[in-house]
Amino acid sequence: MAGEPLTLPNTACTQRKPFRLEWIVGGLLLAIATGATGVSSAQAQVTAYAGGSPSNIVLSIPVTASVGGRCGFAPGQAPSGSTNVGEVNNAFSADFPFTLECTVPFRAAVISQNGGLLATGAATPSGYANLAPYLVDLNLVGDVGVTPASATCDTGDLQTASGATCTFKGPASASQGLRLNGSSYDVSGSYLRVHRAAYAGPAILVASNTYADALTVTVSVSP
Repeated sequence: MAGEPLTLPNTACTQRKPFRLEWIVGGLLLAIATGATGVSSAQAQVTAYAGGSPSNIVLSIPVTASVGGRCGFAPGQAPSGSTNVGEVNNAFSADFPFTLECTVPFRAAVISQNGGLLATGAATPSGYANLAPYLVDLNLVGDVGVTPASATCDTGDLQTASGATCTFKGPASASQGLRLNGSSYDVSGSYLRVHRAAYAGPAILVASNTYADALTVTVSVSP
């Protein structure tokens, strides 16, 4: 009908592209997974003419849409790579840089599969341990004028089954994870760091070359 607005609904497209990063810490396995969301947009006005009496009729049909936020890792810039930090009893540190393509404020979060470096299948006599906890730093850098965000969590607090919570325990959502209060688009400087001082737990770590963990990292827009 002439004069009635035709409104096109917003369409959100979600893509999840897994990234897997393996680093063996005698050995630590680090797996990175990311998510991205986006909303397309367009705006147009159409004018139509019709012959007859009167000679023409003008039909104004406004077509409107909006632009939604999106967030994900830049192509080829997700945290990836591998490293072997050697003896699990010793101090270690390793960084995994990444670059984001986030047009709005967002949150990033991490999950630890084992809650530390776990020696799977190793017999654990009394007085010994097969799990060596470590720390995870998450540092987010935004566009010019955006204050960076950073936090540190113990891997024991990053398990989905764990009752403990941490600033960036995953999975990320609009309300869960470390939040950067602004956009970060093709900006370098963000990183995930895994580290620990020399092991000083009360129990002796059992001898094993299978100590490993898997970390999963997700990002989500956070209006």
